[in-house]
Amino acid sequence: MNGPAGLGAEFLAELRTTFGRIEAGPLQFPVVSGEFRRAIIHRFPFGVFFILEGDVATVMAITHLHRHPGLWQSRR
Repeated sequence: MNGPAGLGAEFLAELRTTFGRIEAGPLQFPVVSGEFRRAIIHRFPFGVFFILEGDVATVMAITHLHRHPGLWQSRR
């Protein structure tokens, strides 16, 4: 796909893949602060920050990793 619409669709596809990786094995992702874990979205400089509560992963933020990298920490 080409152009901005294609890039957006590619981002969403990578985001869905990242959610699947989190669902399949949330403990594979590093703890980055307190109880927050981070999964990197392949091909894009974004991270998915989530917490585990039992067997439930709750996404707290999806953020660009090069812009205001600590902003996600104010989410809890």
